[in-house]
Amino acid sequence: MQLLRLELKGFKSFADKTIVKFSPGMTAVIGPNGSGKSNITDAMKWVLGESNVRNLRGQKAEDIIFSGTEKRRPMGAAEVTLVFNNSDGQLDIDVTEVAITRRIYRSGESEFQINKRNCRLKDIHMLLADTGLGRDSMAIIGQNRIDAILNSKPEERRLIFEDVAGISRFKLNKEDALRRIATTERNMERIQDVMATIEDQLEPLQIKAETTKKYMVLSRDKRNYDGALGFHQYKTSDRLLTRFENEHISYNDEDSQLQTELSTLDAKRHTLQASTSTDQEQLKQWEAEFAQYQREEERVAGHLRLLEEQLSTARREFEETTARLSELEAIKQGEAQQIQILEQLMSKDTAELQAKESSLGTLESDYQQAMAAVNAEQSQWQAAQDEIDNRQAEHMNLVTSIESNKAAIRSLAERRRETQVLEATLTKEIQDVQVELDAAKHEFANIHNKFTELGDRRKSFMDEEQHVTVTIREQRKELQKLRSDLQKAQGRLELLGQWAEQHEGYLEGTKHVLNGKGPWRSELKGAVGDVFTVNDTFVVAIETALGGSVNHVITTTSRAAAEAVNYLKSTQGGRVTFLPMESVKGRPFDTPALKEPGVLGTAMDCISFDTKYKDIFQYLLGRTLVVESMEQAIQIQKKYHQQLRLVTLTGEQFQPGGSLTGGATKRKRSSVLSRKDEAQRLESDIQKYIDSEAKITHSLQELESRLVMMQEERREVDEQYQHMNLIVVSNETKVDNITNQMARKERVLQEQVQKLAQFDVEQTTLEQAIESTEQALQDLAGDGKAGLNQVERMAKLSALQQAQQEAYEAFTNMRMQCEQLRQNMTSREQQQREREASLASMDERMTPLQSSLLTIQTRLNDTLPQEQQKLQAELETVSAKVQELGKLRDEAYTKTSGARKELEDILSTQEELNKRHKLVQSRLLDMEGKLTRYRMECERAVEELQAMGFTLEEAAQLSLVGSVNDWKDEQARLLAEITELGTVNPNAVEEYEETQNRYDFLNTQHMDLVTAKEQLQAVIAEMDKAMSTQLLEVLDIVGIRFQEVFSKLFGGGTAQIVQTNPDDILTGGIDFYIQPPGKKRQQLSLLSGGERALTVIALLFSFLDYRPAPFCVLDEVDAALDEANVERFSHYLHQVNGETQFIVVSHRKKTMEAAEVLQGVTMVERGVSRLLTVAFEDVKGDLA
Repeated sequence: MQLLRLELKGFKSFADKTIVKFSPGMTAVIGPNGSGKSNITDAMKWVLGESNVRNLRGQKAEDIIFSGTEKRRPMGAAEVTLVFNNSDGQLDIDVTEVAITRRIYRSGESEFQINKRNCRLKDIHMLLADTGLGRDSMAIIGQNRIDAILNSKPEERRLIFEDVAGISRFKLNKEDALRRIATTERNMERIQDVMATIEDQLEPLQIKAETTKKYMVLSRDKRNYDGALGFHQYKTSDRLLTRFENEHISYNDEDSQLQTELSTLDAKRHTLQASTSTDQEQLKQWEAEFAQYQREEERVAGHLRLLEEQLSTARREFEETTARLSELEAIKQGEAQQIQILEQLMSKDTAELQAKESSLGTLESDYQQAMAAVNAEQSQWQAAQDEIDNRQAEHMNLVTSIESNKAAIRSLAERRRETQVLEATLTKEIQDVQVELDAAKHEFANIHNKFTELGDRRKSFMDEEQHVTVTIREQRKELQKLRSDLQKAQGRLELLGQWAEQHEGYLEGTKHVLNGKGPWRSELKGAVGDVFTVNDTFVVAIETALGGSVNHVITTTSRAAAEAVNYLKSTQGGRVTFLPMESVKGRPFDTPALKEPGVLGTAMDCISFDTKYKDIFQYLLGRTLVVESMEQAIQIQKKYHQQLRLVTLTGEQFQPGGSLTGGATKRKRSSVLSRKDEAQRLESDIQKYIDSEAKITHSLQELESRLVMMQEERREVDEQYQHMNLIVVSNETKVDNITNQMARKERVLQEQVQKLAQFDVEQTTLEQAIESTEQALQDLAGDGKAGLNQVERMAKLSALQQAQQEAYEAFTNMRMQCEQLRQNMTSREQQQREREASLASMDERMTPLQSSLLTIQTRLNDTLPQEQQKLQAELETVSAKVQELGKLRDEAYTKTSGARKELEDILSTQEELNKRHKLVQSRLLDMEGKLTRYRMECERAVEELQAMGFTLEEAAQLSLVGSVNDWKDEQARLLAEITELGTVNPNAVEEYEETQNRYDFLNTQHMDLVTAKEQLQAVIAEMDKAMSTQLLEVLDIVGIRFQEVFSKLFGGGTAQIVQTNPDDILTGGIDFYIQPPGKKRQQLSLLSGGERALTVIALLFSFLDYRPAPFCVLDEVDAALDEANVERFSHYLHQVNGETQFIVVSHRKKTMEAAEVLQGVTMVERGVSRLLTVAFEDVKGDLA
């Protein structure tokens, strides 16, 4: 498999459609920084399934879409396509070219395609599995991937080795199996929860089914007691309503009488009040004036008290203001003294600052001169030291190069011996492996044929099992519906039977007689409607013909009829028509009308009955003709001069004489005749339901037995299938491993042959390099020593630095003293300004205080005493007026006391009558409330009876034994028993059976899931074993090759791959122990940047040697290498590019020289990358 080309459109900086073609060997991608070279690497990673945008140097998904420039608009989508040559069939798809496409839109939607057909990302991963292009492979090494690999945890490094080992497919299958186990466990938990819920439901359902019938009996009995007690409640409320209506009338009469008496007293009171009005007016005037002057007296006294309080407050304010002024005057004097002290200190500081500033200039000049001398001497010393360091470094490099080349010559000799031994061993091993491969392929072909046959058989079982399961589900639904219909029919039939036993549908008199007791009861044959049957076609016609006769009662003798009539009279049971069989005789009716078109016969001919009732029905129906339609009946009546009694099938009735009765006769399905027909039909339907139920149940049993057998057979086939699948996978892995082993050994053998030829060339080159390096070392030693004595220069430099330090300290100390003086002066100036501001503030505060003090003194000595004297005189005048008016008021009150006594008597009588009137009014309101209450109770009792299905007449006819308290006790007992039964479900039996069946089905499913889980666990164990074996083999082979490649790239040293947890390789990690030439063994994190990069390159080449990838992308991995290591890297890259297609992004000249084709990336237009392809031969001269 080979990478042919990369197509980009709208991806990052590649706005236009760009096609990058790759040569079979090595292709170098070159260009200036920022031109978009690494975008080619990002595009390859993205199309191969990279989902983390940060690994593509972006923040969000839309960052990989061309974002536009000043001249171009942003694009709406990005698309990348990788095209492979699949002529060798390495990809599991039957085409020679495979194109993998990934497309993303700015809306966030994404598409994947294989050869322009939509697919999933998982399909791409599966297609590339075991090709070395997995998500964690090293086929693409980006700019930051080296550090990421070396700094990753050991467990993360294991993923790289797993991809190289080709166990990605096993891991995907294992992950799928683990997901299936998790799903199976969740299904098991869900089924267990449902089964536990069903177990809790089974017993309650069985109990409910057993209590349903008992509930129906208790409910019927309780209804009768509810009706009787409801009617009793109605009668009680009705009696109380009558009583309170009488009391309401009595209180209304008393209320009218009290109103009359109160009107008389009120008129008398008005007359007396008119005669004494003049005296009362004078009294009111004196009382008003007396009250007015009393208020005036209180007002003046209050003002006088307020004025005394103002005098006290003014004295206190005068004292406080005087004290505050004295305090402010003292503070003012203190602030003035502080200002004088600050002025003296500031004068002293100013003189001292001037003296120190003059010294500061001299010290600063000394310091500048010392520093210039130190700098000049230090520059001369550094120049001499650099020259010495350069010579020492060059000497060390030459010595190191000689030792490295000698070590390489020794290594070449050892490797030549190892290669010769390995060559002989590999030749023998290849012959043995070929024999083993032929046998393994033959065995795999036989096993795969058996596995295909077993898979077809398994699919056939699964399809048939699914068909049977669907059939069972459909028949269970049909059975459930059938049972529901059967239960409804049985319930309806039982209800019709109860109605027949209770004679529902007949008049109350008929029911009363039929339910009565007495010696005459044995001679009653029943109601007319009970002794015949009628076809559904004639029900309406017969009901119309009989009319009320259907309620007639048939007796054997007239005496029995008479006794029944007496029973009805004695019990007030109503009126009934009796038909004694001994006296009722019908006459045959023979008329030509029977032969008229549309006449179906007499009404008696349309029913079925016992012959002993022939006279009865001859009497009732023998002279009534049944006609098909009303039009035919009208023609017949006209023809026979309105002399016939006719009835139509739709219920119209013609009487002799010409009357016609008809209209919208509504057929009641609960009528006596329709109930009989319905009962017969229900019995027939019930029998059909039972037969169908038995048939479906038998069919279900056969299907379930068949399903169980099929499931047993399928489980056996599944076990065989899973076992065979493991064998197929194991053998396929075995064939792949042997094939890979064969290819590796052949490749290694070819390499060993080439190595032997190269060893001589490399040894000659190394010997020449040693000779030239030793000559350069002798030349360097003869150049002599440096002309300048560094020790003397160092001593002189130290003395100058000491003098510079002393000058700096003196200058700094003087500068700090000056700065401190300036700060002190600034602080004192601030203090002076603050104290001057405080003095000004005190003057401002004292001015209003002095003004306030004068105002207070004026009020205290003049204003307030004058007001006090004025108010005192006014108070004495008002008090004298109050005493005078008091005497006048008392004289007027004595004069009107006699008339007031009589008026008080009238008022007392009025008050008593008013009290009685209020009491009567209260009683009337209470009576109205009680009347409303008992009217509502009567109405509520009637509504409750109607809700129970009783009218007042029907409830009055209920005959129960015992007193009302006995009824209540029995009602409570029935209610307690019904309550004790709880909620009754009439479908409990059917629900119980359905739930039991469901429980059994779930239990079977649970057992199947347990078996499936065990099988999946066995498969995972086999896969873990196969993966461990294959990964161990990779570690052994890659470890050996890693050591060889590391020695080549580093010119010696050791590199070792170790497991962090050898007991469990699939969960443990992988670490490296590195020892470069001439250094001690150390961790990867302690290596230099170049050593780290070269280590990763060595590991990559080891992987490629074990399992060549279709291509490998190296994005500036040589950036940290020096020129010598770049040359080694490019030389080794040139050796191995025949087996692996390399795409290298680089700036290094040596790397470019190793490439066959150069792909140049540039930005002619800012922000838009362009591609330029040239062969290396065209630019070789320029690079030189």
